[in-house]
Amino acid sequence: MKKYLIIALLSISLSSPVYAQEWPLSSLQEDLGSFLLGFAGGLTAHELGHVAVALSKGYSVDYDGISIVYPDAEMSDSDHLEVASAGFQVQWLVSEVVFLKNQHRKSDTQMNNLDAGLIFAHLATTAAYLTFLKGHADGDIVGMSSATGISADKLALLMSIPAVFDTWRLFGKQVPNWVPTLSRVSKGLMVTLIWTF
Repeated sequence: MKKYLIIALLSISLSSPVYAQEWPLSSLQEDLGSFLLGFAGGLTAHELGHVAVALSKGYSVDYDGISIVYPDAEMSDSDHLEVASAGFQVQWLVSEVVFLKNQHRKSDTQMNNLDAGLIFAHLATTAAYLTFLKGHADGDIVGMSSATGISADKLALLMSIPAVFDTWRLFGKQVPNWVPTLSRVSKGLMVTLIWTF
């Protein structure tokens, strides 16, 4: 049943139109506070994704420094994958909601800094997991690798695909319509693979 629900939601989400946005870095000079608030909100959403999925599956949540841990949890591989990837999934969802919210902006206005900060948190988190957090023992990529048997290097590259498209969507000028479409498709396919593992 869970598989069919995910496929239905994926189909619905892919059927709505998608657009690219343009946000210039120079707008940080105007309102850095809103950008930082959005960025903090994006990081918080990522972490809350892990907590929400773990608690929904009946696992305890604790902290080891800045890392979220699940004391005495004996997770199945599918649960481990779902919990470890939940932060990525939430940041993808948040970025799509922000892009969707901004698609009806007037052509002479730009995305606000709060929204840009939310998306930038997704890009920065992905970059961190592609580089210095990739091998972190309590990190998302190591957890996903442990659950799937796929190398951390391959998983980090796979998780970076939506971020590459979303970077283009956020900063690009005259971005082709296929870019946001492929971003959304890549996210949807990965969510489907995660929840049907």
